[in-house]
Amino acid sequence: MSPDAAIIAMAMRSLAPTGDVDALAAAIAAEAHTWDEVTWAVGVAFRESSNRLGVVGDQGRALCAMQLHAAPREVLTDARLCVRIGLARLRASAALCPSSPLAAYAGAPCGSAHAGRISRDRWRVGSRAIGRVLP
Repeated sequence: MSPDAAIIAMAMRSLAPTGDVDALAAAIAAEAHTWDEVTWAVGVAFRESSNRLGVVGDQGRALCAMQLHAAPREVLTDARLCVRIGLARLRASAALCPSSPLAAYAGAPCGSAHAGRISRDRWRVGSRAIGRVLP
């Protein structure tokens, strides 16, 4: 495990000590371009799945730790693919709505109160977890 993946795994375990933390942390370390993206991914993976890769939600439409819609079923067993697609969608969402970066990702209208709450929550969760490891 890389040093970055180890840091991410410690942060993720501070939120949920069980789950597929090592695989998800390694995938986040490999796929994230910035520590901001790491923070978003940690927050989303915890809130959406408690850091469990094989989660299916939204009546079978949302897959993996990142709860991806319209994704291949392989994301349920391939952490790297789950995180790669999830981060690509997070980047696209942030580009569409910088004031509420997770709005499109969460299927909420840009600028809506709901989108703002989701964005703030996922950022706070990820920031708090990373802050426990990297003060």
